[in-house]
Amino acid sequence: MRRFGVFLLCAALLLTLAGCSKAAGGSYKLEYITADGMRIPPGGFGMSIYLNLEEEGRGTATYSGTTLDITWEDNGSTVTVTGPNGVLEFTKDGKSLILHDEGTLLFFKPIEEDD
Repeated sequence: MRRFGVFLLCAALLLTLAGCSKAAGGSYKLEYITADGMRIPPGGFGMSIYLNLEEEGRGTATYSGTTLDITWEDNGSTVTVTGPNGVLEFTKDGKSLILHDEGTLLFFKPIEEDD
């Protein structure tokens, strides 16, 4: 009987941990960029970037009107995106994704249904 109780406790813990692990799938937009200590809206560079991470590891990246097919993989604390121009690794920060690029940070926010 004691083993069964331990089994139930382990099963409940695993289900709880699985529920905490949020897959990165969904749509994201570049919210802002930080460089040299300054926070810059993407409109300041005349650009807009969107990521659409669809099911089964496929998706699209749209940069100022140009759309590229990508693949992606959620690695737990990071998301790896592969496109025609190479591989990018994003860090997960809550619901957001952050791309580190030589001292510049690009912050992507999930697009909510009412955005």
